[in-house]
Amino acid sequence: MAHGSSKGFRAYVNKVFEIERALAGLSDGRREPTVPMAAIVTTWLWAFMRRLPSTEQVGQMLTDRRWRRRLGLRDADGGSADTAARALDELVVEEINALCLAVFFIARRAGLLDGGPFGQRCVLVDLNELFTSESVHCDHCQVREKRVVRNGREEVVNEYYHQAVALVWVGGDMAWPIGWELLAPGEGELPAALRLLDRLLPALRQSVDLVMGDGLYCCRPFFERVVRFSINGLAISSGQTEMDEEIELLKRSGPGRVTTAKVEVWEYESEAWAKDVGTKLRVVHYERCYAAKAYRHERSQLRIVTTAPAEMVPAGQGWQLGRSRWKIENGTFNIFTRDYSLTHNYHHSTTAIAALLVFRSLAYVLTWAYRRYATARSKAAPSSLLRWFNDVMVEDWVRYLDAADVVPSPSG
Repeated sequence: MAHGSSKGFRAYVNKVFEIERALAGLSDGRREPTVPMAAIVTTWLWAFMRRLPSTEQVGQMLTDRRWRRRLGLRDADGGSADTAARALDELVVEEINALCLAVFFIARRAGLLDGGPFGQRCVLVDLNELFTSESVHCDHCQVREKRVVRNGREEVVNEYYHQAVALVWVGGDMAWPIGWELLAPGEGELPAALRLLDRLLPALRQSVDLVMGDGLYCCRPFFERVVRFSINGLAISSGQTEMDEEIELLKRSGPGRVTTAKVEVWEYESEAWAKDVGTKLRVVHYERCYAAKAYRHERSQLRIVTTAPAEMVPAGQGWQLGRSRWKIENGTFNIFTRDYSLTHNYHHSTTAIAALLVFRSLAYVLTWAYRRYATARSKAAPSSLLRWFNDVMVEDWVRYLDAADVVPSPSG
């Protein structure tokens, strides 16, 4: 197929990322396992590539005679949906996190990651709610009450859920997840986010220019953390700091500067947090001067707080940079979480959930990388991702598996 194939896809990700070799190196905590861990996690990854909706279908894929020949599995090796689910519980979270980071660095070296807003190397940190359930839960779940109507009567029931903070590279037409951190029961977003930054920023200090966050991150701990690792931070103002009082005084002193984008700008450097953060913070307030169509839901004001100097984030560009944070968040985080219900992992351990988040993220970015590679050489490639996916990962997948009967070795 001119614009890609399942065989070409598998060959590409193993040549560029050595992904199945990396999966084979994950530790196996099971006792006397029958099915090799490498075969199980490889099946999980390709199940996510194919967007299979349930553990049962992953189990069916694991027992498919043709796929087993592709993996080099024998009949005596066994395999089932329950085996696939239980194996995730025995992975090591630190190794899974290291795999996610390693794939990101391979993509950087391969030139697959485009620059972020205004050419900056940007990452975004934010919270994601993974799924909810009234029955499936574990000791590490968060819980809240909700009202439901059953048989005409209103009841209050417990709803169990997990949340995770993600750090994502933002640039070009896609987002690339670098790492995830699950929240503990009763824990807020910020402690988990700081834990994630402490884990990842030491390795990223040569690869990232700017860490962006929403109003929750407009606080001393966030800016202190990024400055500690010689990276700049940018947060949407919470509206509740000393700096907000100072910028309001500046606004009352006179009109701001109107940019060519018809946005009025006030800017100043604040020393309010300099002692705690280790540097002054730039505060920039924007007010839209042009009329916007109602259906666009454009905000009329924006205030950002950043450690980035003016030559990195000019005041006139901050309006677009700050607004792009919402576009990035709304357009990409849902891909990793809300359009795929993780309740199918009925073993429901935090290790398994962390593994599924990483595998799902890898499936997304590897699919994107191969599609860009395959379609770049084709003049007749489908412009629609859905159509391309149907051609390569639905229709051609059947041909790929059927060919295993002709080529018995696990040829990729």
